[in-house]
Amino acid sequence: MDGIQNKILPIATKIGNQRFLVALRDSFIGTMPVVMTGSIAILINAFLVDIPSQFNLENITAMFQWWVDINSLVFKGSISVVALLFIYCLGVNIAKIYNIDTLSSGLVALSAFIISIGNSMTSTYSLTNTGDADLSSLFKGIDGITVTGNNLNVTITGLLPGAQINSNGYFTAIIVGFLSSIVFCKLMGKNWTIKLPETVPPAIAKPFLSIIPALVSLYVVGVITYFFSQITGSLLIDWIYRVLQTPLLGLSQSFFAVVLVAVLTQFFWFFGIHGGNVMAPIMEGVFGVALLANLEAFQNNEPIPYVWTSASYGSYVWYATLGLLIAIFWFSKNGHYKEVAKLGVAPCLFNIGEPVMYGLPTVLNPLLFIPFILCPAVMSSVAYLATDLGWVSPVTQNVTWVMPPVLYGFFSTGFDWRAIVLSLVNLTLATLIYLPFVKMADKEAV
Repeated sequence: MDGIQNKILPIATKIGNQRFLVALRDSFIGTMPVVMTGSIAILINAFLVDIPSQFNLENITAMFQWWVDINSLVFKGSISVVALLFIYCLGVNIAKIYNIDTLSSGLVALSAFIISIGNSMTSTYSLTNTGDADLSSLFKGIDGITVTGNNLNVTITGLLPGAQINSNGYFTAIIVGFLSSIVFCKLMGKNWTIKLPETVPPAIAKPFLSIIPALVSLYVVGVITYFFSQITGSLLIDWIYRVLQTPLLGLSQSFFAVVLVAVLTQFFWFFGIHGGNVMAPIMEGVFGVALLANLEAFQNNEPIPYVWTSASYGSYVWYATLGLLIAIFWFSKNGHYKEVAKLGVAPCLFNIGEPVMYGLPTVLNPLLFIPFILCPAVMSSVAYLATDLGWVSPVTQNVTWVMPPVLYGFFSTGFDWRAIVLSLVNLTLATLIYLPFVKMADKEAV
């Protein structure tokens, strides 16, 4: 055990403390207040729209239509523009690494992202009952309108495409955000700045210092975007979404990937390393993006694209420690275990497991190593298969992490009662897995 710890601890510590990964993690966290507000708005709409429709109570929806409309506005200003929120946070957090003006860095990153995306949107409308009308002649000379057979293609320019500033733009935001912010910060560090007399007030002088680094950074992104479009014939963001984001999200949806992430997170926790921090780039950068995509699909009444999201772990996996406490209350005669269980049960009901992990402890406890790793593997396996087979709805809601187990799954699936059953099944499995090891602890205590 010591040999594994000596090999794994330095690597995991380096990953957890890598400054750019920390900036990435903190940027995802930075969007949380707005994203959570948008999630709550959708959750309320599920109460007001989806549940009443299941029981033919549409009059409730009609009564609270004003509230539904307000929630839709909140969603529009939060999750629908999440890529814009994220890239500003990323620019700010990268500037913190270099001790550079955070406001300017965030604005440069945001501007660079807008440079890299499109400025138009095309919709196709199928025209019927046109008779012998020549549609091509009818719409000839009208800007933004082309005709293909009976299809009318309408292009509107001068806007930010909604499909590129939501969760679809995350990977582009990460790449462009890192590039633009690092260039900006490096040049600021080299003092490529406009010097003003000391008599100029700091509020005026500070923005002037950023002009040259911002200019170079934005032109770098602009040149790359322009020549990439000229060479490939497609927008940079479309290429990144097609070649990087979609395949990576697809790989994350495999059974093996879901279980592996659960096991690795718990494995790091066993050695006292914050598994959530180490795995945050994957958890938020991949599974978090899947959650936002599911959330948008749920809001728009579209098919849910992803089986597993970051909130799926909270719904069905991360409360395994509660199973350990149930096993202790049920069978343990170990006085220390029972005392820690009494103190730890209240925090554990709100997914705060540290009092048990360090008080029992489960951290670096060879006796509990097997169930500590086995529980998340089994629980994620059962939950993934149940979701993939359609026995329970996919997770579509971003629920606060302190939501009590069982209720977590119910709320995160948009009030699917089957999620309660699945949560209880997983809790039972965790209890049964820990049970023999709790009995072994009694023998050690004797």
